[in-house]
Amino acid sequence: MTLLAAGLPTSRALAQSPFAAALYVNDSAITNYEITQKMKFLEFIGVTSADPRQLAIERLIEDRLQLQEGTRLGGRVTPDQLDSGLQEFAARAELTAEEMFERMDQAGIDRETFVSFIRSGIMWRELIRALYSPQVNITESMIDQALSVEGVQPVTEVLMSEIFLPTDPQYAEAVQRIVPQIQRIRSETEFANAARQVSAAPTATAGGRIDRWVNVAAMPAPVARAMENAGIGAVVGPIEVPGALAFFQLRARRNSRSVPDSAIELAYHRTGLPGGRSGENTALVEQFQAQIDSCVDYPATLLRAVPQLTDADVAEITRPQADVDANTRAELERLNPGQISANLVENNQLVVLMLCRRSVSNESVPSRETVRMALLNRALEGHSMLYLQRLRADAEIRYP
Repeated sequence: MTLLAAGLPTSRALAQSPFAAALYVNDSAITNYEITQKMKFLEFIGVTSADPRQLAIERLIEDRLQLQEGTRLGGRVTPDQLDSGLQEFAARAELTAEEMFERMDQAGIDRETFVSFIRSGIMWRELIRALYSPQVNITESMIDQALSVEGVQPVTEVLMSEIFLPTDPQYAEAVQRIVPQIQRIRSETEFANAARQVSAAPTATAGGRIDRWVNVAAMPAPVARAMENAGIGAVVGPIEVPGALAFFQLRARRNSRSVPDSAIELAYHRTGLPGGRSGENTALVEQFQAQIDSCVDYPATLLRAVPQLTDADVAEITRPQADVDANTRAELERLNPGQISANLVENNQLVVLMLCRRSVSNESVPSRETVRMALLNRALEGHSMLYLQRLRADAEIRYP
């Protein structure tokens, strides 16, 4: 018995073997080797976590559930689909699929890890599209909204200062003393002084100040979440980054749509009512505001109320925002589409303005079909998430 036991691996050794099952998803094994490979793959594509192994397990469970469900419902991935998926993913890094394979090989990631990731993703997308596309109705008004300036996703930007403390072992004792002191900072002056004294960042000499607006979406997730909600002057940290502990102080925050002035096109009505700001004209404007719901109604309503106006007086005007005169532009800037104002008086005429729409007019504007597909995909993402949650809830996930 002793000799036999000495010649065989123990149960603990088997559990730790690379190719032993670490867990089962509906009786489909996920091995330690797959987990290690997934960890390397996620790191390779820039996905980080405080617990890389657990993140890899979660992603593998999702991949396995997607593949199982797709297969159960008769899905399959053709060689052409797989090749296209591999090429498309690699192209995001401006590589070919073979170049991506070579770089992964250098990082210790085998080919099948990449292929399995792409295969499960393709099968899942095709399944969701087949099941839910018929239920999603993308209207022309939804596309119009997406193409408008208001439809451009707002960007949160911040001005901040930074302190980076090195995490090298020789600095551990000093860093341990400094961290609580930084966390107690409440003013920009204190933070700047601390940055000059202890920060390892190049901005230390400037008191840690980053003198440009930074897009919150480009920051690491923990910093981004904190910066979106923190009060001005708040200190966020410590945040673990490679080789350092980081602290950030919020100095200012703004929201913008990142649409340059030259790229905005305005569509509006501009009509002058003779007599300036008379009681009669003021009453007419109140009437227009009550009766007109959209730019479609504007011409007919004004022509009925003021018969001496011509068609040209009530025609819709479309031009780049930069070409609109300053007074009109400033007035339109305060309006939402469908709103009317009459605050200007020029040449003894009360100027009635109605904004119809703001559009992004530069050459990079996508086609309506591209926008339609983007809106469809966004809607399908919601269905995908709920479907995967149901599969996860119903799945048998066990550890040996």
